[in-house]
Amino acid sequence: MQQPPNLQIEILDRLAIDDLIGKVHSAAAQPGAAERVHGWRSEHGTEHATPMARSFVVIGSTLMFLHPCPDGVVLPFAAYPDGTTKVYTDADHAGESFYRAAEPGSGTPA
Repeated sequence: MQQPPNLQIEILDRLAIDDLIGKVHSAAAQPGAAERVHGWRSEHGTEHATPMARSFVVIGSTLMFLHPCPDGVVLPFAAYPDGTTKVYTDADHAGESFYRAAEPGSGTPA
């Protein structure tokens, strides 16, 4: 999968990222979360996520999900109805490309 043309990168400190990861993971585990994700995709199309993405949840009009970096660090992403994708990252991972061909379950991008 190629990097989306409307990718935004927001650099946060690691504590803020970890807090956001916890909130996304928790919200994705709530009853009805999968149905809301299906509805978002039906209305807005498929987000730019590789097969390694997980913990999908709709918050307001935004689809959020978690994705591991090539080194295994997990970062939160947001997909907006206009096609924009945003990654919340720390300075150490700001230059990483998350959109590489990946084998599901392999744990590392190809």
